[in-house]
Parts: sequence; C-alpha cells; structure tokens
Amino acid sequence: MAFEGISLESLLIVAALCAIVAFFYSNLGLGGGQLYVPIMVLAFTSLEMREIVPLSLTFAFVTMISATLTHSRKKLVDFKLGLTLALGGLIGVVAGALFTLNADEWIVKASFAALLVIVATKMIYDLYKNRQDNTISPDGFTWKRKMAGVGISVLTGLLIGSFGIGGGVVSVPLIIYVFRVEARRAIGTSALMGAILTPAAFLAYALGAEGSIIIHYDVAFVLAPLIMVMAIIGSTWGLQKLRTKAVKTIFTCGVYLAAAGMIYSLLMQ
Repeated sequence: MAFEGISLESLLIVAALCAIVAFFYSNLGLGGGQLYVPIMVLAFTSLEMREIVPLSLTFAFVTMISATLTHSRKKLVDFKLGLTLALGGLIGVVAGALFTLNADEWIVKASFAALLVIVATKMIYDLYKNRQDNTISPDGFTWKRKMAGVGISVLTGLLIGSFGIGGGVVSVPLIIYVFRVEARRAIGTSALMGAILTPAAFLAYALGAEGSIIIHYDVAFVLAPLIMVMAIIGSTWGLQKLRTKAVKTIFTCGVYLAAAGMIYSLLMQ
C-alpha cells in the first residue's frame, strides 16, 4: 500500500514520531515543524522539501489549535495580542511560501538547519544564564514595543511560510521578552498565532504551486487526527505536570536533534 509513492512502513514511522512530537511540543507554543520536517525528510525520501512543507503546516496547525484550546481553558491566551501579531505575520507567510516554492532544495534545507541551530543555542544560553521568566502579563504596551512586535511577527510569518513550522521559535521569545508576558501565557498566545498563520501558509502553497508540486492531502488526512489527539493529551498533561524549565530543556534537545537530521540529509544529497 502506498500514498503517492510513500510506503506504508514509512507512513507508520512518521505517524509514531510525529505523535510524540505533538505530545511534547503542544506545551511549548510550537507547531512541531522543527521536528516534523526533518522526520519527513528522512522517512519520505521520495518527496521534495516543498512537498513536505505543506504537510508540516497541516500537522503544525492541528498541534497549535489543540494547544490554543487547552491553554484558553486556563485563561492563558491573550487573544487581542495574538490576533494583532497574526495580522502582521500574514505578510511574511506569503513571502516565505514564495521562497520555498522557488529556491533550490539545498538552500531551503541549509536555511532550515541554520535556523534550528540558532534557536537551540539561544535556548541553551537562557537556561545557562538561568534567565527568569516574567510572572505577570501587562495590560498595555508602548509604541516601541508595538513596532518591535510588528517587525518580528512578519518574521514569524516568513518562517512559517518558508519552513512549515508553527512559528513559536520566534513568537514565544517575542511575546516573553518584548511584551513581558509570563511564559505560559506567552505559549498560549503563540499557539493562537500559529493556528491562524499555518492554514494561511498552506493556502499560499495550494494556490502558488500551480501543479509544480503534489500536495499530499491523503497523508495529511490520515495523520492529522492522530497528531491533534496527541497534542490535546500532551498540552493538557503538560499544563498540570510540566514545569517551564523542563519544557524548555525538552524543546532544546529536540531542536538540536532535528538540526542534525537536516545536516545529515544535506550531506547525503
């Protein structure tokens, strides 16, 4: 049995690994694309990067919408801030999709690997410095903070559109460090941003591909429900059991593994 050239064995491997990613990454305000993409690059060897990205966007969307729902029940989503930042991100989404659809495969993979290394290194730096998380969420923001937020939200959209991630690698630090929002509320707000921007990016691929790539709707239809269920279970469990530092440590290790996988894929080309 095959799904457009994808073997059943590969599909089962991706299903199992992506379910684990969804369980943990739903606690981080991240879509999981940092690991979904390398997993599929290594398992679905017949697919190009620009075919994998729309699949990752689908998985990132169900992860983010699940995280948004569970965090909102605990009143850990700033809807006003999240919606405002998502509007700026829509600009970046289109630019990112155009980049991946038109750039050479190795450039996209190398850019993604570099992004992963930078993000994981930043997280390790914060853990090493024992940087304290904010404990309150302010009600208002200065114009300087608002302008910084718009700029980085555009970058968030660019990364989502380019690499099929949920954008939390940028939006979570943005919300924590620029807007001084406490960590768990920042994670919930980031999940809301991703839940808006990932389907917008998927639409950009569907409209912009013009028959040049195959969008594997069959694979998305089979795996998305599993990933959504695991994300709901994971985020519900994590809000009750996981401390923020433990979550950050899991995230950092996972991103470094993903970077290693992407580098390996580049070297094997």
